Amino acid sequence: MKYAVLDLDGTLLRGVLGTRFLEDLIEDGVCDKDEGLACLRAIRGYASGGNSRRQAMTEAYQAYAKALRGATVAEAGETAARTWRACRDELFPFAEQLIDLFKRYRYRIVLVSGNSDLPLREAVDDLGLHSGYGARLAESGGRFTGELLSTPGLPGGKAAVVRELAAGGDVECGVAVAVGNGGIDAEVFTHAGAAFAFEPDDELHALSSGRDWHVVDRETILAACSEVLADLNRPKEQEK
Repeated sequence: MKYAVLDLDGTLLRGVLGTRFLEDLIEDGVCDKDEGLACLRAIRGYASGGNSRRQAMTEAYQAYAKALRGATVAEAGETAARTWRACRDELFPFAEQLIDLFKRYRYRIVLVSGNSDLPLREAVDDLGLHSGYGARLAESGGRFTGELLSTPGLPGGKAAVVRELAAGGDVECGVAVAVGNGGIDAEVFTHAGAAFAFEPDDELHALSSGRDWHVVDRETILAACSEVLADLNRPKEQEK
């Protein structure tokens, strides 16, 4: 089975989905307000860049878990649906064409994002994708316990998703395609047969130097992906 592993924020979507979700959770009264605001501050600190990104993301996850501790899963899910409806218009113009391109070549499209898995699930369902992996919280009796189960936005988080996909035994080695814009996406790129660094941040741009990763922007990504996917999926008898 062929997988296309895609990032969301800054790759398919302008802005940060998690920011809007936390704002909506606070507005809906679903989460603890103080911890929700602390999470927002940490997310904004991460977005500002710099050497403190890992610390900011760690703080964001910790505050997110505390903010939703005791909240009902159903209410958070309703807010997540509202968040995605509001953010859908922020998809880059090429995003749905890119998704259609991967579908044409029968790739299973997987979103891997540092965002909460709740609005991520809404995006997966709406866009007709295979699956999504985001920050996940433990649940008990229909409520969140405050325990973090997965943190894809931290170092090692996206690599763990790749290992989980591979553990299923149906990933064709050297065929997976990856698209992302941040340094952490290199964890996926190193396992991909083809990788596209979309308007990469400084870290990913530096990591792309000297590698066969394709550096693209919103004007070139569709053409570049079309060419590479055509080559990857050419029937064996046509290869020289």
